[in-house]
Amino acid sequence: MRQQLAIQAARIMTEEGVSDFHAAKRKAAERLGVTNDRHMPKNAEIELALQEYQAIFRQDQQPVYLKRLRETALEMMRLLKAFSPRLVGPVLRGTADRHSVIYIHLFSDCAEELGWSLMEHHIPFNTGERQYRFGTESDIRTQPLYSMLFHETEIEITIFPENGIRHSPKSPLDGKPIQRASIADVEKLLEQN
Repeated sequence: MRQQLAIQAARIMTEEGVSDFHAAKRKAAERLGVTNDRHMPKNAEIELALQEYQAIFRQDQQPVYLKRLRETALEMMRLLKAFSPRLVGPVLRGTADRHSVIYIHLFSDCAEELGWSLMEHHIPFNTGERQYRFGTESDIRTQPLYSMLFHETEIEITIFPENGIRHSPKSPLDGKPIQRASIADVEKLLEQN
């Protein structure tokens, strides 16, 4: 049952554009009639099922979408290079697809500077907040968030303090520090493909 839920959640994420693991699990459980939480797969299991699903059913399209998303991310990162941008999430891990959001971490002690920079580039944006877990279960911090459409692609940028570049929050995927990629790292990923 756990494996079936992971497969169904992966399909929901790919076909319906659900980016949140928890929401995808809940939808999968509802569709399969599962009411017991003990059958729920871990996020890492869903990520693995997602990779397998894409390799089987989207082997032609997914790499094209991924490349386009990485190129768009790189363009945005270059625009905002003064903030030491780092790409995170599915676009970095390689599981992004046509509905995926580009997630970028920036570093500044003045979050408003990002807004000014986006206005200089004539990029409309919305603001909000996002919570991240750091060291312990109770170490949850709220960070400023800017969201926008850039080349018809949704981008979410979270701002961390300048010294936050050395302290990555925990990944919802496996609880380890979130993997981050610099401009040079993203350029290498694009060269490899």
